Amino acid sequence: MRTRNSSDIARQRELAKIGMSVSLGTLVATGFLSRMAGSGTQGTRNLHLCAGVALVGFSYWHWTLYPQTALPKGRFA
Repeated sequence: MRTRNSSDIARQRELAKIGMSVSLGTLVATGFLSRMAGSGTQGTRNLHLCAGVALVGFSYWHWTLYPQTALPKGRFA
């Protein structure tokens, strides 16, 4: 198995942050579009749903790039 060096992890963290930003922006924009258009079109709703799923996926990917020992112990969000 290939070990990841620090520059590879930093690049993946940056890509995950970009993915989260783009998917969050798409989520907000499609939310506004669906409200402005009344009930919204089917395409807008599908894009909104896909952006939400992508945001969860990018967030999980970003979370997995940090060592679990770095998390504070005994505290819950």
